[in-house]
Amino acid sequence: MRCCAPLTIHKNLWGKRNTRLWLGLGVATTCQEHMRCRYRSSHMQIPLLTRRRFLQLTAGLALSGAAGYGYARLLEPNWVEVVEQPLAIPHLPAHLVGRRIAQLSDIHLGQYTGPEKLLSAVARVNRLAPDLVFLTGDYVTRSAGQGEALVEPLRLLDAPTYAILGNHDLWTDRTTVSAFLAETRVRLLVNRGEEALAGLFVGGVDDIWSGRPDIRAALDGAPTGAVSLLLAHEPDFFDRVVQAEAPVAVQFSGHSHGGQVRIPSATPDGVGLFTRAPLLPRFGERYPIGLYKVGARQVYTNRGLGVWPLPFRFNCRPEITIFTLHADESGESEQ
Repeated sequence: MRCCAPLTIHKNLWGKRNTRLWLGLGVATTCQEHMRCRYRSSHMQIPLLTRRRFLQLTAGLALSGAAGYGYARLLEPNWVEVVEQPLAIPHLPAHLVGRRIAQLSDIHLGQYTGPEKLLSAVARVNRLAPDLVFLTGDYVTRSAGQGEALVEPLRLLDAPTYAILGNHDLWTDRTTVSAFLAETRVRLLVNRGEEALAGLFVGGVDDIWSGRPDIRAALDGAPTGAVSLLLAHEPDFFDRVVQAEAPVAVQFSGHSHGGQVRIPSATPDGVGLFTRAPLLPRFGERYPIGLYKVGARQVYTNRGLGVWPLPFRFNCRPEITIFTLHADESGESEQ
C-alpha cells in the first residue's frame, strides 16, 4: 500500500523561480509524510503482549514448574528400576556361569523412605530369584534407631545375603545398626569375607569415610583359584584396589546415589550417559554411576533405593541391580 500521494505541480503564471520554490516545498512535505508513514508501519508490525497473553504465559510456566517439581519429588523417587547388568569375569569357573546376584544400596530409612518401600524392593528381589544378595550400606539416615525397620523386610529375603556398613551407619551408631542386621539372616562383612558359593569369595571392607577399611583382611581366607568379589560402600575405594593390585574381579558400591539429580549433557560421561550430576559426595566422584572397568577389574555403583539430603530425583531413578555372571570377553572359563 502506498503511504503518500504523489506530488502534483499545477501550471500557473508564477514563472520559473516560483515554480522551483513550490517544487522544493512539495518535496519536503512529501518526504516528511513518507517518514511518518514508515514509522507507523514498522511499529504496527510488532505484536503487543496483552494482559490476557501475559497471564496465559505465566500460568503455563507455573504449571510446567509444578509438574517438574511433582515428578522429581513424588514420581521418580518412587519409580524403582530393575537394572539387568551382565558381568564378564576373567577365569570364571564354568559352574558359576549364569549365576545371579542382586544388589540393594543406600536404603536411607527415615523421613523420606519408609519400611514399605524396602518391603516392596525385597519382594521384587525375591521374584528375580537371585543366587546371592548384596547390601552395600547406608541403611539409616539421621538416627541408628531407624534401623529397626530393617528387620522384618530383610528377614523375608530368600537368597543368602551379605552386607557392609556405610558412612551414615557409622555417623549414627554402627553398633546399633549392626545389632539390627544381626536380627536377620544377613551376614555382615566388616574387613572379612566368606566363600558364598563354591569358588566364589565375597569380602567386605569397613566404611572408607569414617571407618578403617582393610582390604587384605577382607580377602583373607579366599580359597586358591576362587573368584573374589568385594563390597565397599564408597566407589572411589576402587582406586585403592587397583593400586594395591588386589585380586578382586568386581567391586560393588553405592554411596553416590548416582548424583540423584542428573542434568542433560551434550557429551557422554564415563559410562556413556548423556547426563551429568552437578553435585557428588566425597569418595563418590570418580565412579558415580554404573559399571566401570580398569584393566581386568570392574566396579559397579548402584544408584540407591532412598534419597538424601533432599527428597528429589531427576534422570536418576532408584535402582535394584541384578547381575548375571559370564566368562570374560574371550569366552574363556575355568573348568
